[in-house]
Amino acid sequence: MLTADLVRATRRGGELKLSGLSGKNRERALEIAEALLQEANAQVGRTRDEVKDAVGQVWVEGREKKLLDGLSKLVDDACDFEVETEIDPLELRSRLFTLATEQRRGLPAGQIFDRREVLRSIAEQLGLSEERVEGALFADLKGAHVLRRVEVMSPVALLERYELSQRQAVLLRAVRVRARVRCRSASDYRRLFNALKFRRLLFRLQPADSGYLIELDGPFSLFESVTKYGLNLALALPVLEQAEELELEADLRWGKSREPLLFRYQHRSTGAPDWADEDELSTFVKNFEKLGSGWTVAPAEVLLEVPGLGVLVPDLCFSPPTGSEPVYFELLGFWSREAVWKRIELARAGAGAKLLFGVSERLRVSREVLSDLDDAALYVFKSVLNAKAVLRLLEGFLQ
Repeated sequence: MLTADLVRATRRGGELKLSGLSGKNRERALEIAEALLQEANAQVGRTRDEVKDAVGQVWVEGREKKLLDGLSKLVDDACDFEVETEIDPLELRSRLFTLATEQRRGLPAGQIFDRREVLRSIAEQLGLSEERVEGALFADLKGAHVLRRVEVMSPVALLERYELSQRQAVLLRAVRVRARVRCRSASDYRRLFNALKFRRLLFRLQPADSGYLIELDGPFSLFESVTKYGLNLALALPVLEQAEELELEADLRWGKSREPLLFRYQHRSTGAPDWADEDELSTFVKNFEKLGSGWTVAPAEVLLEVPGLGVLVPDLCFSPPTGSEPVYFELLGFWSREAVWKRIELARAGAGAKLLFGVSERLRVSREVLSDLDDAALYVFKSVLNAKAVLRLLEGFLQ
């Protein structure tokens, strides 16, 4: 992924606008992408430093330098480097430096220290050549890593990745993001919202214009974990682009001065969405089914709207053996306390269904905050969901 300093953009009227690639500029960008990929593939078996030098030989005009740097970064990301040595470099350096120190101390006055003699001695001990020992000394340093393979990619695919990475890099500087999405089906909406939750993003949901308005906090709205959260937000952009229509606005803090700017982006998907199977609840579901309680559990098929307050996106639906009203479960284990209190507010306003929220104890919210309600409850867990504990809470709904 690109960093913000590699983004090709202009500032105009309080907005940040990405510099597009079309016509001859796009043809030239494809030429640069092809040259970079050819150079990288020709360097398989060489060190990272050698690969960097070879890729650096690709010539561009001055105005193309930032484009070259961005494409080079993505080519480097597509390279698989490994440490090539049969002995731990740290251990090898320790043995060599210890022997060198001993020999220096024992040198007669006026005699010059022989570095090759130390290498020969260590090589004999290890049964290796002097050249192999010397090459392994610093094999763990990044520049000495050896290129094993380069991801198979066409110049067109590299350029598409570059354009997506530019948009993602912009979101690394976001304070707040507003995304209006329209999907083809209710199932696609649920998959989209669950994918956002899987990435542990903080968002609010409202119905809007035959679709939904998603409001997400950006990394620059937080006081800590800015880098990790920003990366999660950037990785969520391809998820949002799975919607049939996307209209995105982001409030940014751009550049060294953190200038407030607005970024706008529209996207329309022409094909069917390709949802990745990302479900951290799958292990819990298997454990719950093993209990043989009579309750059935399945992915939730509904969105629960509370007028004026927002929309709930349950993860699971538990159906009791009595055939009575189901209980909807939403996992909030990695969200903020603010998000949990928002859910408590929605539950108290009445969502027209029985609700169970799973909350990590790290968020310091007591299960007692919903103890006075008959149709909502909190399950506070330590690190992983416990099937038996959830079952006890479900049975409580029946009572």
